[in-house]
Amino acid sequence: MKRTSLAVLMIALALVAMAAPLAYAQAPAPKVTINGLIDQVMSYSENSHLYNTGFLNRKDDQWYARTRGRFDIIGEVGKAKAVLGLEIDTSWGQAGSTDTNQAGTAAGRTANATTSSWDLNTDSLAVIEVKWLYTEFPLPLIPVPTTVRLGAQPFGTAATYKLTFASGDYAGVNMVSQITPNLRLLGTYVQVEEDTVGIDTRTSTTAAPQGRLSSQARGDDHAYIFSAEITPFKGLDIKPMFAGFQAEGTTSGSSRAGRGGINTTTAYSPTGDFRGGIHEARYTVGVDARLRLGPFSFDPTVMYQYGYRTVVAPGGAFVASGAIPGRKYRADLDAWFIDLRAGFQLGPLLLEGLAVYTTGNSARNNTLDKVRYFQPISTDTGYQADWGSQITALGLDYLDTWNSAGARLAYTGAHIGWDKYGRMQLGLKATYAITPALSIMGGVSGHWTAQAVDRNGTPTTGAGITPVFAGNTPRDNERYVGTEFMALLSWRFAPGISWDNAMGYMAMGHALDAVTDPTYTGQNTKTPFILTSRVRFSF
Repeated sequence: MKRTSLAVLMIALALVAMAAPLAYAQAPAPKVTINGLIDQVMSYSENSHLYNTGFLNRKDDQWYARTRGRFDIIGEVGKAKAVLGLEIDTSWGQAGSTDTNQAGTAAGRTANATTSSWDLNTDSLAVIEVKWLYTEFPLPLIPVPTTVRLGAQPFGTAATYKLTFASGDYAGVNMVSQITPNLRLLGTYVQVEEDTVGIDTRTSTTAAPQGRLSSQARGDDHAYIFSAEITPFKGLDIKPMFAGFQAEGTTSGSSRAGRGGINTTTAYSPTGDFRGGIHEARYTVGVDARLRLGPFSFDPTVMYQYGYRTVVAPGGAFVASGAIPGRKYRADLDAWFIDLRAGFQLGPLLLEGLAVYTTGNSARNNTLDKVRYFQPISTDTGYQADWGSQITALGLDYLDTWNSAGARLAYTGAHIGWDKYGRMQLGLKATYAITPALSIMGGVSGHWTAQAVDRNGTPTTGAGITPVFAGNTPRDNERYVGTEFMALLSWRFAPGISWDNAMGYMAMGHALDAVTDPTYTGQNTKTPFILTSRVRFSF
């Protein structure tokens, strides 16, 4: 009996040994492809970037050219694949004392957010940005088809269809399960910051025995998103979503911007090191949808945000609001975000409309008891980049947009609202296809704040506008931000090549006069203007 069992075992092992090379031989052959694009961009702008001061009444102008390359190297074996995404942004002509902003070199200046500039010798060091590095594969032992993606990757439609709440890139996990042909479930985990083994001490800011600084303890900040994609019938897609964001102390500037005088660092790390109990728990529930009925389209997004955050009250002007400097306060989150877009196709003419509303805090509210402004996880500065704005959102030249540095006021393309005051916007645009390869678009948007802005407030780097809390004098408050005009001419004149020309102009109101230098031409925001031409080759 023992000999028979041994013989059966030996035969089974031999069969497995023979099957292994057969299975290996039958495996799909590896395949490698490269997708990407190269942009050649030239822009002229006035009163747009304001990198040095952040004051909106200081005149600036810029005319420059740059090249952007985006390359995705994709390796596939069957249904499994790995992706390496690389990007290069380099301006034409040396822009500073060095031709690169590589860390460790002499202080150099490059055009806007480019990584380098090409001088007469175009050799440049350390200019390649790693955007994505992930693996994607079908998950075994799951009763429904499930795909997993691990590593540095794009958000895609993890949260919404539009670029509204979570877009750009992140490091983490994404899982997609195809329950039925009309139902998909998506789960996403985002590692925002990593505290590794934790801090060595809660009191010292000097090097600990292990060589770590408690001032560099970031906290295990993370986010998670659960959503579903439901198609009840052809033409209607519904996407309910729930997301959570957890942060200890200072966190990523993509997820939290200084507003209403609350500084992103000192209010969360007042002594420059880690302080326990400074926590934010932010939850967002909402629904995104797409409706297509013949020539009519409707894309609504509605979200509600709740939770809490604890901050340390600053001094200065906040004392007049009743806050005690240095005391820890807990504020409840209570914010709404609504983004409605509709379109109607009349032959070659497409008419579209936009309506946006987010709640905000009133001028004299110090946000230490309730936070009414909406906060995305990360839009990667891309909010309304899919609408066509050239001033208040990313346009053709996404490195040269109005106030994109967010020096004294959070950039609306990244944080949606105007400081703590919320946002209201109404927009219309029309696109006419002259030929299938040649189209022209023109549009206009009116911008207001949901709550009136204190024009006499003080702008502070990293803290937004600090209102005047004291006194009973009449307030000089404004809601009207300005009227934005945009135009785009696009010509796809060869396979893979598109020549796009865009213009953006904004007639400013007085709501943002607080973000000006009162000693320089008075409180009067200057009108920004941008003109961009881009040749894009996609492959």
